[in-house]
Amino acid sequence: MKTLVIILLGVNLNYVNYPMKYEDCFDSAMYVIEKIATYQNQTNDTNQGYYTKQGKLVVGHYCK
Repeated sequence: MKTLVIILLGVNLNYVNYPMKYEDCFDSAMYVIEKIATYQNQTNDTNQGYYTKQGKLVVGHYCK
């Protein structure tokens, strides 16, 4: 069974495992990322990207 790993940046890198929702790794990753994080545009205080409620930045994903 394939596993999706989402990489979050806080003080350290965190690796969080999720089950695959779809056959395609990217589609599964975007499904999970949009569930756990909110996209924020660039401001003077924040860089653009997907951020969790805890303020961790989603920096990547991979499937294994």
